[in-house]
Amino acid sequence: MKHETPFLNEALMLLPETDKNVVSVISGGLDSTIMTYVLVEKYGADKVFALSYNYGQKQWYELEMAALTCKHLGIKHKVLKLDVLGDIAKTMSANIEGSDVAMPTIKDVLGDPQPATYVPFRNMILNSLAFSYAEANKASHVFTGLQVHDEYGYWDTTQRFVDSMNGVSEQNRTHKVELCAPFSKLSKYQELLIVKDMENVLVENTLTCYNPANGKYSCGKCPSCAERIQNFVKAGIKDPIPYAVEIPWDKLLCAA
Repeated sequence: MKHETPFLNEALMLLPETDKNVVSVISGGLDSTIMTYVLVEKYGADKVFALSYNYGQKQWYELEMAALTCKHLGIKHKVLKLDVLGDIAKTMSANIEGSDVAMPTIKDVLGDPQPATYVPFRNMILNSLAFSYAEANKASHVFTGLQVHDEYGYWDTTQRFVDSMNGVSEQNRTHKVELCAPFSKLSKYQELLIVKDMENVLVENTLTCYNPANGKYSCGKCPSCAERIQNFVKAGIKDPIPYAVEIPWDKLLCAA
């Protein structure tokens, strides 16, 4: 299939060739949602198995967004309940429902190797389960929307982390599964350029916020919201999702 869209073409070239099923770990956030659209474009809806997790995160509404995306794309979607992870992390992570840890702003986390939104060993646990789900569904690859170029970072969102996970997975004697982070070298701005190249990408069915008001409305202040707004402005796009605070899109886009 030939595409006349350079950014989509580039994204498709980052994906490995396979004739087997693939697993998309979709949180309902912007990165993993756009990635899932690209996976369906590459492999076809019948080959993509979507997997999400409910671990007691404050942004539980993202799971409903993930479900809408999967329904729109016509792909299989499974949500795993991991209450135990939220129970473990509640005392130290602002990302967990019911936690007393204060939600930081983007300024609070710049340069912080372990911000208050960190959930201990989350990505190792989630990706291990994704490996298991992949093997059970005869999939050759697990795709994650990890972003290693965030302004704030976690040790378990790096390419080194992905390589380490693959070092464990390759010891499987009968079924090889590879973890891939196809957007690891792309910014959210570049992801949005991919969206411009594609038809019918419903970015309104995403939630990036760590601390949504009433569970549904992006706060506009947390690190994830700040990064999302910044990159939508850079891409020249007004974000269609609702925010709990007034975002002066016309002013921001004009200035950009």
